[in-house]
Amino acid sequence: MDYENEIIELTGENGDSIKCEYLDTVLVDDTEYVVLLPLDEESEGCHSCDCDDDECGAEVIIMKIEKSGDEEYLVPVEDDDELERAFEAFQDQIDEDEDEDDDI
Repeated sequence: MDYENEIIELTGENGDSIKCEYLDTVLVDDTEYVVLLPLDEESEGCHSCDCDDDECGAEVIIMKIEKSGDEEYLVPVEDDDELERAFEAFQDQIDEDEDEDDDI
């Protein structure tokens, strides 16, 4: 599934929903993860350092992509170690993208 430039609405077990912006897909040990940025319509900019950068200090949501036939499902990551590895892969991918931009 192509998530690029998409807003994805996640629905929790209790029926609450949250809209998120797709940021990236990372691959860790043959498992794909989607990195999402929650969209909070009431707040703008960074709250941790007052820099007004929408992505600075923002928390992300990482969901595992599971496949069943042609269907893909986003599943919460329950294991903290697995979540940490996926987040580190996301950070490494951001660093690589920044390095490529610096070379241009």
